[in-house]
Amino acid sequence: MTEPSISPFSSVGRSFHALIEAMRPTHWVKNAFVMAPILFAGAFLQWDAWWRCLLAVGAFNLLSSGVYLLNDVADRAADRAHPDKCNRPVASGRLSPALAVMAAAILLPAGLVVSVLPGVQPLHPNQPLGGMGTAVWAGAYLLLNLLYSFWLKRYAVIDVILVALGFVLRAMAGAAAIAVPTSPWLVICTFTLCLFLALAKRRAEMTELSEEQARGARRASLGYRMENLDFMVTVTTALAVTSYALYCLAPSTIHRIGSAHMVWTIPLVMYGIFRFIRVGRRIHKGDIAAVLFADKVLWGVVLLYVALSAAILRFGAHPAVRGVLAF
Repeated sequence: MTEPSISPFSSVGRSFHALIEAMRPTHWVKNAFVMAPILFAGAFLQWDAWWRCLLAVGAFNLLSSGVYLLNDVADRAADRAHPDKCNRPVASGRLSPALAVMAAAILLPAGLVVSVLPGVQPLHPNQPLGGMGTAVWAGAYLLLNLLYSFWLKRYAVIDVILVALGFVLRAMAGAAAIAVPTSPWLVICTFTLCLFLALAKRRAEMTELSEEQARGARRASLGYRMENLDFMVTVTTALAVTSYALYCLAPSTIHRIGSAHMVWTIPLVMYGIFRFIRVGRRIHKGDIAAVLFADKVLWGVVLLYVALSAAILRFGAHPAVRGVLAF
């Protein structure tokens, strides 16, 4: 009896499916940070700003997927020692390292090319970085992630700081795309929040795995202890909430909005952070994408925050509500 032949088309289909999985499109939700400036600058009613910002999001989707592919190739040996990561396409053998590198070699230049497009027609003649700010920050993001993937992720604390800086560069690229100045508050609030998220992920990894497994899967885990991670998560939680509260109360924020009503969003931010911690510990995962897709309530909190912030930015200075809070 002859064995059934395997169609080359089915083999190609499986490789393509594995490639898409390795690109991690579900993690593109992290690139929503590129959209943050369009909300806080009050530019969400400007259609020109939307398409420029969406181009920047597309560029970071391509760049992040390319980085994920290279990271999976570099980490394939360590991933095989992890109970979940061993199922990743490269680690499991469903996607060859050569094909992953070839795909990354296409995605990364494509992302850089797309990042140039928002600045092809500058919105203002005197834009910082000659209107090419999105491309500059996208290039910095790529360089940072290459250094992280092939070198710096081995070092405790440095690894989570670099992850948080990656989100800051996303936000700065979004601001450059719509030609608005990058507020120091955008930098500090994004950094403290994302440092909290990165540390929560490290803690979840330490909880999910035995100490020996955690160290085998991630070399930086050698520098972490659970009690230290709990302390750092607590500190960054406080920093994130305090930084955001100070932003809401800052004279520059109140002057720009015309009222102090952004303070009403603080309870939502606090609830969202606490909910993230609770859900992440319940499912033993700290990755922002995993937690969001595991909890619909968090999506509701995010959408409510965006809607409330947009309403305050649009109508907060109306005479009927402007004087409700002293400013």
